[in-house]
Amino acid sequence: MLTVTALSGGYGQANVVREADFAVGTGEIVALLGRNGMGKTTLLRTVFGLADRQGGEVAFAGRPVPPGRPDVLARLGASLMPEDRGVFPTLTVEENLALATRRSFAPAVDVHALFPLLTERRRQPAGTLSGGQKQQLGIARALLAGRRLVVVDELTQGLQPSVVTDVVAALQRVAASGVAVLVVDQQPDRTLDWCHRVLLMESGRLVLDTPIAAETRRRCHELLMLR
Repeated sequence: MLTVTALSGGYGQANVVREADFAVGTGEIVALLGRNGMGKTTLLRTVFGLADRQGGEVAFAGRPVPPGRPDVLARLGASLMPEDRGVFPTLTVEENLALATRRSFAPAVDVHALFPLLTERRRQPAGTLSGGQKQQLGIARALLAGRRLVVVDELTQGLQPSVVTDVVAALQRVAASGVAVLVVDQQPDRTLDWCHRVLLMESGRLVLDTPIAAETRRRCHELLMLR
């Protein structure tokens, strides 16, 4: 579904991501892991045209995606929840969800059932929500907009453990429906429990791209210095 080839990117003259190659297939759940400051967020932003593409190519559903054009991926059915959640603070929860809703598409999960607060606080301005509540709204928006690909940066940030469990189950159902899923998270042990494949980033480069297995976990622990 998403194919990235020799992608380099950053901000102006600053190069952050160097020659990244990876793909996310239909129905696949991929984890992008790495320590803070390794370039994960910049990689996502470069893919989506929100950071400067300094080289390489991005293709989605067999179509080339030009640099600096986030609208192209959005029209083709890809969604990104950025690190700052990407909600519109002056709009209500209901209005934020309406903007993300796509005609003729309903995700495999009911976002209101997944996050009851979206109904309880539907008339509340998004900017007045707590961090965890904004996280739920941001994930819901990504699920509503991502008919082919859902990308979430910092998946579990601000979420209670019980909500994380529900979100993981929801993303698994979404993937089972044929949507590609790519997530960044700061809880690698938990993420490795439910994703199909892992990408590991070190100093702006992808240094590991492999299905998740026992050896994968050991290698991730070494590179992330978890143990």
